[in-house]
Amino acid sequence: TVSSLSGLSSGTHMESLASTCSTCIFITRNKNGQFANVNRVPNRVRGRKPATVKCAGLIDLPPSYGLVALTAASSYALVQWQAIKVSIARREFDVKYPTMYEDDEDSVFNCYQRAHQNTLESYPAFLALLCLGGIGYPLISSASGAVWIVGRIFYSLGYYTGDPQKRFNGIWNNFGLLTLWVCTILFAFKQLDVIP
Repeated sequence: TVSSLSGLSSGTHMESLASTCSTCIFITRNKNGQFANVNRVPNRVRGRKPATVKCAGLIDLPPSYGLVALTAASSYALVQWQAIKVSIARREFDVKYPTMYEDDEDSVFNCYQRAHQNTLESYPAFLALLCLGGIGYPLISSASGAVWIVGRIFYSLGYYTGDPQKRFNGIWNNFGLLTLWVCTILFAFKQLDVIP
């Protein structure tokens, strides 16, 4: 956890911020909890790097939050893969830009386009819930994010067959998104001291 140093500044509370440079940053807060000034203390004073990163003295980021970041990066690979598949289908079915969809109800190209568009429609919510829920529950959030990503792959592959009903092969991706939503709510309640 982040260590507090008493005695460095009379009447103030000093909280350490993780730093990768040669100094450790300490923020001085007055009795009202407002930030007063920033002091830099050499690493030899702090001893060792804290196990938790304190962002601007407000949010604790555990080391396992790195898994959340990797999950977010993996989700970007997912949407890029889907975009490439749409581009290939556009050439294969001769659909010119800027046409989004063909008028044919049985269009296979439309299935490729919808798989990508449907993912993009929920992508902002996915990223927000992943990053926020991951602060309080990084391991569960990362695993849930992986469920969403893999589920979206199955969803897409089913859609790419040209039979829209087969998109339901990956409908279980929503369990990942639902879990992220719950993690975010629980994190919010913890921040508000509603739950311990």
